[in-house]
Amino acid sequence: MVNLGLSRATIDVDLLIEFENKMKAEDLLCKNGFILVHESDEFLQFQGIGLLDILLAKRPLSRKMLKSASLIESLQIKCLLPEDIIGLKIQAFSNDPSREFQDKSDIQFLIQNRAGLDWVKIKEYAELFDKWDEIEAIKNKTNL
Repeated sequence: MVNLGLSRATIDVDLLIEFENKMKAEDLLCKNGFILVHESDEFLQFQGIGLLDILLAKRPLSRKMLKSASLIESLQIKCLLPEDIIGLKIQAFSNDPSREFQDKSDIQFLIQNRAGLDWVKIKEYAELFDKWDEIEAIKNKTNL
């Protein structure tokens, strides 16, 4: 996922792909010098010339994210909507607390630099992981 032209605290590249393409992506990356360092049913993590995280869309919500992604014409790639990126950041630090400060920093930066966010959608994501109070605090901190 492209970072929408904004700086991020995290230094990896994140991709969201359909679950059915998991083996194809793994084979392609391993043939091109990447090493698979972590794998779960929903996630692949590679190291190579950089760090690459591949999130696997298998639930209706993540598949919906892929469908609503917007095309960046100049790069010919799709980028998730900011609200969806925030949702994935919430999931990331909920599943791995060691990521919390980096992911919350990215969330704050998106909130500060993206007008007109869909707060109903963001709240739905946050409530999935019982994190709405934390996200609302970040929102209030940015004076929105």
